[in-house]
Amino acid sequence: MLRVLLTCFLFLGLLSGYGQSIYTGTVTDIVSGSPLDGMSVDMVLEDGIVSTVTNRDGNFFLEYNNTVVASDQPVVLRNTLAWSEQENVRVELFDLGGRVLRRERVVTDRYIIPSLKPGMFVMRVTVNGSVFGYKVVSNGLQTYLVDLRAQHFRFLESSDTLIFNKADYLERRMVVHQSNGHQHIRMLRTSYQDNLDFLPELSDPIVFDLLGGNPPRSNLSDVTSIKLIYDMDRDRIYYQNTSKYIYHFQFAEQVLGYDKGHFTYNITQYQEHPDRRYLMGSVNYYHTQDRYVLQLVTANEMSCSQLKTLFNKISETSYFGEELTFLMQTDRYETCDGIRKIDPDELLEGQNFQAMNAGINYGYLRKVRLEDLETTYLGRRDLVVLDGIPNDIPVVAGIITTAYQTPLSHINILSHSRGTPNMTLRDAFESELVNELEGQLVYLEVRANAFELRAATFEEAEQHWQVNEPQETTVLEKNTDYSTLISMQDADLSFLNRIGGKAANFGEIASLVDSRGLAMPVPEGNAFAIPFHYYERHMERSGIDVWINDLLQDDRFNEDPAHRAEMLKQVRDSIRAYPVEPGLIEVVEERINFFQDFDAFRFRSSTNAEDLEGFTGAGLYTSKSAKKDNPNKTVEIAIRQVWAGLWNWRAFEERSYFKIDHLSCAMGVLVHRSFPNENANGVMITTNLYNDNEGYIINVQFGEESIVFPEPGVLHDQIILFDGSIDGREPFIVEYLSFSNLSGYTRPVMTDEELFELGRFAKLIKRHYFFNVPNNCNCRYESFGMDLEFKIDSQVSPRKVYIKQARPYYQYQR
Repeated sequence: MLRVLLTCFLFLGLLSGYGQSIYTGTVTDIVSGSPLDGMSVDMVLEDGIVSTVTNRDGNFFLEYNNTVVASDQPVVLRNTLAWSEQENVRVELFDLGGRVLRRERVVTDRYIIPSLKPGMFVMRVTVNGSVFGYKVVSNGLQTYLVDLRAQHFRFLESSDTLIFNKADYLERRMVVHQSNGHQHIRMLRTSYQDNLDFLPELSDPIVFDLLGGNPPRSNLSDVTSIKLIYDMDRDRIYYQNTSKYIYHFQFAEQVLGYDKGHFTYNITQYQEHPDRRYLMGSVNYYHTQDRYVLQLVTANEMSCSQLKTLFNKISETSYFGEELTFLMQTDRYETCDGIRKIDPDELLEGQNFQAMNAGINYGYLRKVRLEDLETTYLGRRDLVVLDGIPNDIPVVAGIITTAYQTPLSHINILSHSRGTPNMTLRDAFESELVNELEGQLVYLEVRANAFELRAATFEEAEQHWQVNEPQETTVLEKNTDYSTLISMQDADLSFLNRIGGKAANFGEIASLVDSRGLAMPVPEGNAFAIPFHYYERHMERSGIDVWINDLLQDDRFNEDPAHRAEMLKQVRDSIRAYPVEPGLIEVVEERINFFQDFDAFRFRSSTNAEDLEGFTGAGLYTSKSAKKDNPNKTVEIAIRQVWAGLWNWRAFEERSYFKIDHLSCAMGVLVHRSFPNENANGVMITTNLYNDNEGYIINVQFGEESIVFPEPGVLHDQIILFDGSIDGREPFIVEYLSFSNLSGYTRPVMTDEELFELGRFAKLIKRHYFFNVPNNCNCRYESFGMDLEFKIDSQVSPRKVYIKQARPYYQYQR
């Protein structure tokens, strides 16, 4: 009886100039619920330590003197009631049934409660006509008073840290307040971390640490996740040890005794079905935002009633119940009422740290504002902190941005290609750690859920650079003998040394046909390529090839970045100024004039120094458009601009870093009709970058708004397209990680049918490259990735999907 009553009260007794803090509580095992005796409870004070131990019932009582403010009203000190001076006082004591146990008049300045049998009582005190009420609690040996009208007393509010220790248990530290009441402390035995299967409730934050594991996906960082199953038949919820049981089915089979197999489990437990018994999900804790979020995999279909049942069951059995929200990753649950919801964009905005490209490197930490980036020289030993996302950046040791990126953003593709760490840290420009290390040689490690940034020695950095940076020169193969335009219907990857990687990959996919008999939707206009032959002729006729050879031998050109940039600009200007031989212009114009349906054509760079393993060349070179009968956008201008792009400053620097022989490089041109009024544009990776579930990552935006070079603050649709569905009714499952925030548009950017169509052709390309094209991936089919660019366009027919580029998504290997 006493133990139950004591859980109700924690109080601070006050007396003029003197007071006492008293803490009471019960300590139990977090799993078994059994009380823990002999647990040490310590409070560290300025002048020493106040300690006690729990008794056999797990209870503790800790008190210490402290200075309190004086009060004009009667005050309580444990079993004593006091007032400032002798007054007319009457005391009455009642049991809970209202029977009078004691009534007396007091003529001194205090009243000491007499010994009482164990139990709870009520005291009424009348002072000069004013009535005050108290609860009285007795354990038979000690008696305590609790004021029923706290407005008559001025309590001293403070907080202390209690430290709990016992052999074989993890230490716990708790900040407690006198107003918190009786404490219930749950302790975690060290052995539970490996052996525990589940708990029926999340009663304490320490449980999250015990049961939590990696989140279902890692598109957001600094997240701990707990998987759970609610058994509707038993009306019981199971919070599973997520590190031990990675999958719901694994837990259901091994712990709950489900014996019908994985296939039947998927068919019956993830959708409306007569045999459905389990409602499954995950609770993710976002540390930075202090937010608990219920998340379902998109294949997990529930009715609104089922979702509300699961949501309420979690709320009832968790310490964070009133804070729980549900993540809206599809529009399926938009009409479901009675649950708190959150959009992916809101979670995204709350992130401070975001791992983009995991890795390790050393460099000199530099803070650069975007407005100064164009005039700031950055080298491969610089580790750069930027106050936004740049459109381009040279080879650097690592990147930290204050703005959120996506895995398919341009600078992350660059980081992926270079094998350098890249992350978002939104408060990087105000970070004490960054400011302390600015200008120093540092070590940066980016992991999925954390990062490490520290000062480094030159010895450890140099050793890392020698092992991990490219060391040997690569001489590329080029064939300049082929002198006719090459139709993409006749080309494949064997043409790479004649027309470049972009055109050769375009030719490789152009002839593919899917199981429905549908041809790959590449741009119409019988795409063709201008081979290397004409670029080489242009360089020889102008004498620019000799000039470049001399520059590559010049010490100042190699050692002075500013001089090198100026010389490369002069090279580009010279290439653009020298006339293209008339015969080439004539055959190209004849080719594009044959297609009367299109007035604009895209001339795209295609070199042998791109789409290589370990060197994508993404964004290094220049592409231009030409329009019929437009003197400012002629075929000749477009061709010369593309050729000149081989000597762009960043292209040269990137090739130098990767030790590619510049004289072995050549530029071809891929030509097809352009998309002047496209409905949408996007990029796609045909492997799941976030977890092991087979799927594709899609980033798509309205119109011509850039995906790889977004304006600050602009978000696009970011989608996981999972291959297949539980019941086979649809070819894919669509899950949104973010939505476009462009004004004037209605989300989403693409319809499900357009996503399915894109997915079908992406799967065709992936299968072809994995099974029919030699590769060094050394991976399973599910992990093999292709990097695709696509358009949604309605110039020819309503809202058609076009694939305009494909290349292997190489995992960077040094």
